[in-house]
Amino acid sequence: MLLQDIVGDTLDPTLDNVLNKAYVKSTTGGSKASFTVKFGADDITYDERFKLLMTTREPNPHYTPEVSTKVAVINFTVVESGLEEQCLGIVVKAESPALEDQRVDIIKKIAGSKKQITQLEDQILARLQNSNQNLLEDTELDKQLQKSKETA
Repeated sequence: MLLQDIVGDTLDPTLDNVLNKAYVKSTTGGSKASFTVKFGADDITYDERFKLLMTTREPNPHYTPEVSTKVAVINFTVVESGLEEQCLGIVVKAESPALEDQRVDIIKKIAGSKKQITQLEDQILARLQNSNQNLLEDTELDKQLQKSKETA
């Protein structure tokens, strides 16, 4: 069952028994057990293959902790620029795989450099905070600043 675009920040309390999996086991004369679930005022037979999917067009819905524990929230938001980049990557990989591999390597290097710059900034700030001497005479601080400049 798909509930499409009707889900907001709150869920209808009628769905609570289904979301909580509050199934009642019942035997109807035979040896095979079946399950029912209370939905509104009615008891409905529950099938083990039943799946409930709910969608929303809200860009960033905020559910209460109670709702979040009952459901799995998956964000399938697609941004135009990200989709464009993926399509371009597929085309470049088909036309020139070496160029695409080079692009991926460069992206990884940039990400590594950003991480390294953040670490260097943290080290510099810690050094500034814990320094007991004149900052102009601190050669280690000067070396860290130079390394940060080169990395950037």
